[in-house]
Amino acid sequence: MNSKTDNLDKILQYFPTGTAEGERSILDKVFIYADEFKQIISPIPGSPVLLIGEKGSGKSALLDFSSRLTNSQGIPTVSLTPFDIDTSGLATNASTGDMVRAFYDILLIAVAKKISEENSGWFDGDYANLYYAAVDANARKSDFPGKIGKFIAEIAKGPTKIDLVSAFPHLTETTRSDVELSAQKIVGKKSFYLFIDDTDQISNPDDSSHLNRVWAIILASRRIAEKIPELKCIVTLRSEVWVRLQRDETGQRDQADHFRNLVVNMYGTREHIIRIVRRRLSLASNKNTEDDTIYDDFFDEKKAHAPQSSDLRTWENLITVRSRERPRDTIQLISTLAKEALKNGKNKIDQKVFIDVMPVFSKRISDQFGQETTIECPQALEILKTFASAEYDHTGFTMSAEGALEHFKKIPSKFTITLFGKTIRPGNEIQAFELWQFFYQEKVINARASDIETRDGFKHLDPENDAFLVSKARWNDLQKYLWEINTAYRDYLVFLQKEDGKYSGLAIKRPAGNRKRRNSSSLSGWAFCG
Repeated sequence: MNSKTDNLDKILQYFPTGTAEGERSILDKVFIYADEFKQIISPIPGSPVLLIGEKGSGKSALLDFSSRLTNSQGIPTVSLTPFDIDTSGLATNASTGDMVRAFYDILLIAVAKKISEENSGWFDGDYANLYYAAVDANARKSDFPGKIGKFIAEIAKGPTKIDLVSAFPHLTETTRSDVELSAQKIVGKKSFYLFIDDTDQISNPDDSSHLNRVWAIILASRRIAEKIPELKCIVTLRSEVWVRLQRDETGQRDQADHFRNLVVNMYGTREHIIRIVRRRLSLASNKNTEDDTIYDDFFDEKKAHAPQSSDLRTWENLITVRSRERPRDTIQLISTLAKEALKNGKNKIDQKVFIDVMPVFSKRISDQFGQETTIECPQALEILKTFASAEYDHTGFTMSAEGALEHFKKIPSKFTITLFGKTIRPGNEIQAFELWQFFYQEKVINARASDIETRDGFKHLDPENDAFLVSKARWNDLQKYLWEINTAYRDYLVFLQKEDGKYSGLAIKRPAGNRKRRNSSSLSGWAFCG
């Protein structure tokens, strides 16, 4: 590293966007999902895999890697998104059974179209007519599903060996070994892979009948896997949608039990985020180490403190807790920090850079939360903002269960709120629990439990492990915990508090000679870009 900014330029190379589309050029270098790959590459015969995770958890990156691997080994692979799945003729009020039958045909038609568009030598001219005719769905014969099933079975291939060196030359030795070991399960087995990403986007979550669409596509994928044993199907779904499917009283929640052993979770744990960051920093520094000393090349000093706090924390801790423990957010935070440091002519990220960036980044995270949940709850961002003026029983944006419930009961009196298409009424206790449950599952408000075995003396409960904690029936359990706003949103809430203070009081016009300079401490470090 020769110039003053080489360090930060290298960071931007390995922390570009955090999205699967923006990171394809470095995917094999930074790939760390060997455990999840092991679970999806060889599904139970006749069954799909449900890959469950939050937005930005790495689901699409894992599918992208898996697709590249299977294609590189000569295994026919089709990837579908909602863009490829035509549901225009699907009746809204159709029964689940009718929708399953419809999606069975819809998915097979989509597969046929993809094959005809992207054929990479999987079939010769003898089969071509079937697929070119299948592009026009209205022209297909009644035996089309049987023909396409037979065709898929015919072109399915089983590699005689797995060669990752030529396909992924930049995988780390350990990752390559783990992936090859997992991929050995498909050697000699005829396979055709079908990846269906962003499945929940085929429905409108605020319409309870639309949840049956999600069930229908899941059940249709299972039927296809049963009918065509060579076909291996992996379906992705957002965590919050999977939770709703298990809880929905008007849908097919009894089906959830049939799929639990087919679920592969992509949980964004703190340990997982640490692995992602260390791997990328190791590549950026060109050092063969992934311990915590790798931060020294890119961050000034060993520790720093967050805005409005004097507690010194390691850089690793600060970055992890302020990125919602999501891979995409973490990558984008480090990229933002590096760009800010570069703009100021620095060769390392320091305390001032962190203080300057966090309010802006926290607002970005808050806006993203609002965008991610706009269908489920259009007012989600406005509800989040109310926590800037909430009454807290404890320090650090922390309240008791009683305080949390009272706050959620009051919010609907400030503005109209709809949750999953239902209007939330002020003071309605059951609906307040529903709103609280939503913000708990979205990890905006966290349950904090005492734990003397941890460094800080507490731990946060993971909604994935107890998705239905927040309810009136479990009030006694709720009172055992403190409820605090996720650290990722706090800097934005503090900014809102300062803005509210700036405009409070009467706007009294003073003579020019008597005007005093505003206390510089009130907004220091909080210059904000909307």
